[in-house]
Amino acid sequence: ISSSLHTQNGSLLDALRLWRENVDALFTGVEECPICYSVVHASTRALPALACRTCSNKFHSACLYKWFSSSQKSTCPLCQSPF
Repeated sequence: ISSSLHTQNGSLLDALRLWRENVDALFTGVEECPICYSVVHASTRALPALACRTCSNKFHSACLYKWFSSSQKSTCPLCQSPF
């Protein structure tokens, strides 16, 4: 909830809605993104959709973009195989 409060300019209602979307998605079997530890991305509201071909973990596209940019690599954040 706190990450949503920071990205949504402190809107408590939006933070609670995002939290509920995350809980609902977890109960339907959607796994969280291993980078941000959230099911529904705080700013894009997307589900983790980009999967590594080696370890099969799924990531949000925004999280992967940030990972690629900050690490200067184009490898999976978990298994380090080329993405």
